[in-house]
Amino acid sequence: MHEEQEIDLLTLWKILLKRRRFLFLTVGAVFIFSVIFSFSLPNVYQATTSLLQPQETSAAEKLIASQIPSGLVGLAGGALGMKSQTNRWMGILNSRTVFDQIITRFDLQTVYDKETVTETRLQLEKAVHFQKSREGILSISLEDQDPERAAAMANAFVEVLDKINREIVMTSGGRTRAFIEGRLEEAKTALEQSEEALKVFQEKNGAVKLDAQSEAMIDAMGAIQGKLLSKEVALKTLLSYATPQNPQVTLLKTEITELKRALLTLERGNDKTENTSNGLFIPTNRLPDLGLQYLRLLRDVKIDETLYGLLTEQYEIARIQEAKDSSTVQVLDFAIIPEKPVKPKKQLIVISATMLAGLLAFFGIFFLEYLETAKINAQTKEQFEKTKIDLIRKKWRH
Repeated sequence: MHEEQEIDLLTLWKILLKRRRFLFLTVGAVFIFSVIFSFSLPNVYQATTSLLQPQETSAAEKLIASQIPSGLVGLAGGALGMKSQTNRWMGILNSRTVFDQIITRFDLQTVYDKETVTETRLQLEKAVHFQKSREGILSISLEDQDPERAAAMANAFVEVLDKINREIVMTSGGRTRAFIEGRLEEAKTALEQSEEALKVFQEKNGAVKLDAQSEAMIDAMGAIQGKLLSKEVALKTLLSYATPQNPQVTLLKTEITELKRALLTLERGNDKTENTSNGLFIPTNRLPDLGLQYLRLLRDVKIDETLYGLLTEQYEIARIQEAKDSSTVQVLDFAIIPEKPVKPKKQLIVISATMLAGLLAFFGIFFLEYLETAKINAQTKEQFEKTKIDLIRKKWRH
């Protein structure tokens, strides 16, 4: 067996030596062609910019979240469809609006030599790559034959993203601020009117002393009215981008109804029974007329003060958040002009082509050897048959 292997290897080596010219010419020709081909390809450069994942939520989202019970915060986030900012950024970056702005800014239809904007957009989609890492880093990589243009286009994607996202966020935050601002003006006017009415009453009737239970009722009504306003503001904001069938809309409407019912109970009392021993407060319809008038005026002042204070606080929060939202994109690394091309892989092209040529030449040598051997065998067989026939003829002659 060992001797047979040595014979086979020796035969193999003899065949390679015999056809070494074919092997060297084939491999050499492919090597030279691959070198020329690889250096004839245009260089492609890649520039990359990295963005930090945003953590801040918008003013509207914070306002709504503050009105959600702590046990339902996670559920509310899902119900509202509040996807991460990074996912929203990915959607913006892949939008036709962004691509068309980049195409217009850099005149890519001329650069890519395309007849239509659609073809140019498809070419740009092949050149740009968006990738989100597990650490929350969003990378924008762009490939182009011009290294300066590659860096400029990568940074331009960030600029367009920041512009569009800022418009979206500021529009949402602006609506929230404007709504609260309008309610704040209404509350201010109502507070001035209620204070003036109380002042006129006191000047006319003098001071009226209330018991502790009546004062507690006024404080309770103010607190409930404050909660009611918070829920109404959150509902108004939520309905600006959510449907009435949204589970969180239903939850807020239910809470608003309960708060209104509680206020009505405090104002009118329980009409079904004259016994108030089970109630927390004496209903307002059970107080003397003069005391009832004073109670209502004082209640209006307390409620308006509570509402005005709450709205002032929410208005300042909305203004601060709107200012924070003016800069929405945090750049970790701006794209710089690349020094070396990423394509074509010239060494890889030459090595791969040369190795493939060597492999094909190797099999080609044995195929040629097979054809030659088959031809020789056919000739030998033909000569053998001819010799055999000649011998038979000679035999029959004798």
